[in-house]
Amino acid sequence: MEGRRVRCLLLIPVSIVLLMAYTARSQSRSTSEKKPAASEGAMAAKSQPKKLSPAANAWVETTLRKMTADEKIGQLLFTTYHGSLTATDAPAYQQIMHDVTDLHVGGFINVTHGSPLGVVKSQAYPSAVLNNQLQAKSKLPLLIGADFERGTAMRLDEGTSFPTAMALAAGGNLKDSYTMGKITALEARAVGIHWIYAPDADVNSNPGNPIINTRSFGEDPQRVAKFVSEFVRGVQENGGLATAKHFPGHGDTAADSHIDLPVIRADRARLDNLELVPFRAAISMQVDSIMTGHLNVPALEPDSNTPATLSHNILTDVLRKQLGFQGLVVTDAMDMGGITVRYAPGEAAVRAVVAGADCLLMPPVPDAAFEALQAAVKSGRIPKERLDASVRRILQAKARLGLNANRLVDVNTINKKFGSASWQKEAQEISDRGVTLLRDTPHRLPLDATKPSRALLLAFYADPEPYPGEDLERELRARFDSVTTLRADTRFVNASALKLTPPESYDVAILALFVRVSDRKGNVDVPAEQAALAEQIYKTGKLVITVGFGSPYLIERFPQAETWLAAFGISDVAQISAARALFGEIPVRGKLPVTIPGVNLKAGFGIELPANPMTLQPMDARGEAQLHPAYEVIERAIADEAFPGATLAVGYRGKVSLRAFGKLSYDPNAATTVPNTMYDIASLTKVVRRPRSWRN
Repeated sequence: MEGRRVRCLLLIPVSIVLLMAYTARSQSRSTSEKKPAASEGAMAAKSQPKKLSPAANAWVETTLRKMTADEKIGQLLFTTYHGSLTATDAPAYQQIMHDVTDLHVGGFINVTHGSPLGVVKSQAYPSAVLNNQLQAKSKLPLLIGADFERGTAMRLDEGTSFPTAMALAAGGNLKDSYTMGKITALEARAVGIHWIYAPDADVNSNPGNPIINTRSFGEDPQRVAKFVSEFVRGVQENGGLATAKHFPGHGDTAADSHIDLPVIRADRARLDNLELVPFRAAISMQVDSIMTGHLNVPALEPDSNTPATLSHNILTDVLRKQLGFQGLVVTDAMDMGGITVRYAPGEAAVRAVVAGADCLLMPPVPDAAFEALQAAVKSGRIPKERLDASVRRILQAKARLGLNANRLVDVNTINKKFGSASWQKEAQEISDRGVTLLRDTPHRLPLDATKPSRALLLAFYADPEPYPGEDLERELRARFDSVTTLRADTRFVNASALKLTPPESYDVAILALFVRVSDRKGNVDVPAEQAALAEQIYKTGKLVITVGFGSPYLIERFPQAETWLAAFGISDVAQISAARALFGEIPVRGKLPVTIPGVNLKAGFGIELPANPMTLQPMDARGEAQLHPAYEVIERAIADEAFPGATLAVGYRGKVSLRAFGKLSYDPNAATTVPNTMYDIASLTKVVRRPRSWRN
C-alpha cells in the first residue's frame, strides 16, 4: 500500500477528556402557514382537468361502441396485485391474468402483504415489470392505483417516505402539501401506477376516531380543505389521478369501517359546515375521483343498513346532483366489514353501481361481483345507460392519462424518476417542520450534544413489529455516548416481560410510543402492559422525555409526562425528525392541528424552540499551551520513527484542538499530514514500527 493513501487517527492517552463534537444542521425554513409561491399558482386559481383532444374523445366513443356487455362490466372492477417477483406458473400470477382475460377488469390496486414479521411492501422494479405485463395482456389499457397517502413508500420499499397528513399540517406550510402530491405522482407514474388514492379529506373532529386520526389534516374544515386542494393540485399537475376520500366524511366516527359500519350522527347543516367542506374544495379543484366511505349517515340516508357506498341518496343525489361532481366515484375497499357484514359480494357490487359508483375497488370475490353485475345488466336492474356512463368516465380518465397512446413504462429509466435523494431530502424537511412540542415543564429541551450522556430508549410499539424504533435508535446512538434499548410490541416481546435498567446506568430516558393507525385494530391506544411499564419509568425520578410517534391524543393517557414531543407518525422520517428536534438541530415550531380536550391543548398550540447548533469552539491559546506536553510526546515518537505522522483531536469544556504532525509515510517526499488525515485501524501495522531506541 502506498504511504500517501494511508490515513491515520492517533489517539494519545492524555488526562484530558476527549469529546465528540456534533454540529447541528442548518435551520430549516419557516413553518409559518403560507400559500404556495405565485409561480405554482394561487389557490384561488382552479386547476382545470386535462381536456381530451378530438382524437382522444374519438377513441373513448369508438371504444365504448365496440365493447361487449361483459367488457363494460369488467371495466368497473379493480382487483389487487402485489408488486413482487411472481412466477408465471404461480397461483397469484394466474389469478391476475384471469382477472385481465376473463373478467376484463378496468385496472388493479397495488397492495402490501401481511407476514409473521409484519407488512411486506411491493418493490419498484417488479411492480413496473408486472404492470407492463398486465398492460400488454389487456385488450384495453389498465388503470392502476395505490394507496399513497404518505407517498409511494407507503406501499413500495424504495419510494420517497413522507410524514402523515397531520404532521404536514402541523408544519403549517401549504406548499408542502403540493410538493408531497407532486413527488408522489411523479414516482407513481415512473413505475406504471396512475391513480393516487389520496388525499384524505376527512375532518378529524372525533378524538376517539380509531381509523382516521393522523391521516387527517386536522379538525378545522377550512384548513383541511386548503391542504387537500394543494395535494390534489400537486398530483394532477404532475400526471396522476388524485382521490379525495372518504365521502361524505369519516372524521367523526368512533368505529373502524374495516370492522363494521360506523355512524355519522350529524344533521345536514353540520355536514355542510364541516364534513363536506374539504370535498367541495376538492371538487372546485376538479379532483379526478372521490372515494366513498362505508358509513351510515342518517341525515342523508334513512336506511341504517345502507352505507354511503351503496346509497343512491348520497352518491347520486348529494355527490353528483347537489355538489356537481363529474369525475370518477370509486368505492373504498369492498372487502371491508362495513360492507361484508351486511351484504354478499355480488349483491354489494350491484348495489354500489346502482347507487352511483363507477369503480368497485377490491371486491372480495371478483368472479361473484362480475356474475352478479352480468345478471343485473341483463335483468335491467342496472340500465345500459347507467353502465355506459361509468365506462365512459373510466375510459376518459385513461385517455386523460394518455394510456390510449402509451400504456407501458420504460423500466430502464426508473432509477432516474424514482427514489431521488433530493426528493427524500425535501420529504425529511417537511417532516422536520411538523414536530410539535406539547409539554416541557422543566425546560429540558434541547438536550446538550456537547456533554457526555447515556440514554435508555424504551421503544414501545402498539402493533406487531419485530424491531421497534430501529430508525430512532440509530439516530440516538449517533448522538449519545451510549444507548441501552428496551423494546416491546404486541407479538414478539410483551412489555410485562421486560425489566427496567437500573436508574444509575443512564442519564436520560427516551420513552418512544409508536401507535399507528391500523385497519381492523379498532383503537389508537397504548397496550395496557406497555402503559404500566411507562408508569414505572416516570417514577424513577430520572429525566424522562416522551416522544409520541402517532396519535397526539396519547398525551391524555400520561399526565405525569413533563416533556412530550409529538411527531404524528411512526415512519423513518418521523423518527429522524424527532432525534433532530431533541438535540436542537432543527427549530421546533409545529402547531397542533387538533384539540386534545383531556389536557386542554387547543388546536394551534405548540411550544416553540429555536435551533441550537451547540458547536464546539476552537481551543484558546491557554488551552493549547496546556497541551504542549502531549504534542511533545507525539513529536518525539515521530522523530524516533514509531510512526510517520499523526493527528490529535482533544475536546475539553466546549472547545476543541485539532493538530497534525509528520507525514503520511517514511518516504522523505511523502505528503505532510493534515488535520483531517486518518488511517483506518487495519493500516496501522503497515506504518507503526518499534522506536529506533528499542531496536538494539
